[in-house]
Amino acid sequence: MARSCIVTGELDQRLGNPEWSDNWTVGSGLRMEVIDQLSQVWLCQEPVTVEQAHGLALPDGASLFGPGQAVADLAYFRRSPGATDDGRLDTMEIDGLRFSYVGRSVAVERVDDVTVMSIDKHHTMLYAAGRAIEVLDFGDETVATPAWIGSEPIGHVDLPNGWAVRTVELDADLLAVIPNPATVVMINGFGFHGLLPIAQLEEVST
Repeated sequence: MARSCIVTGELDQRLGNPEWSDNWTVGSGLRMEVIDQLSQVWLCQEPVTVEQAHGLALPDGASLFGPGQAVADLAYFRRSPGATDDGRLDTMEIDGLRFSYVGRSVAVERVDDVTVMSIDKHHTMLYAAGRAIEVLDFGDETVATPAWIGSEPIGHVDLPNGWAVRTVELDADLLAVIPNPATVVMINGFGFHGLLPIAQLEEVST
């Protein structure tokens, strides 16, 4: 039997239903995703090790993303793609680990040194006051917040004109409700999810 995903501490009801444990990602730690042959994204909500990820017996036609370090203090998926109402996520088991169906890739584009994806998902992330986070500023009054960080610094990359990665200090909680479809930008193992109005970020940061 697969282990239930690890959910500890208090779950903030601003994000969603605390009883739907498979919908929650709690705290930092390494996470991994499996992308199946239908471009469906399955997230292991509990922390994993590098050895677990690399030793995973993937289903036919599936690929592994990660492991990567989660950034948000809490994250929540309101429903699986295709569901008509908010509810418990669809799940599957691989090697005794439980994976939740959290997203579906709609489009992928390579722009300069970054990969830009459109993802069908219903996702909210919470970053606690007092933290410093890196955000991707698109230069058009929109930003994307971090979901994953790589094992090495992001380094020098060629970004599209007007884009910039910058650090902000949070004076209050940032509750990032990601629009659907989400714009997901991958840069050297770092993942930024948006788009959010920059005004929302400015309300809680310096």
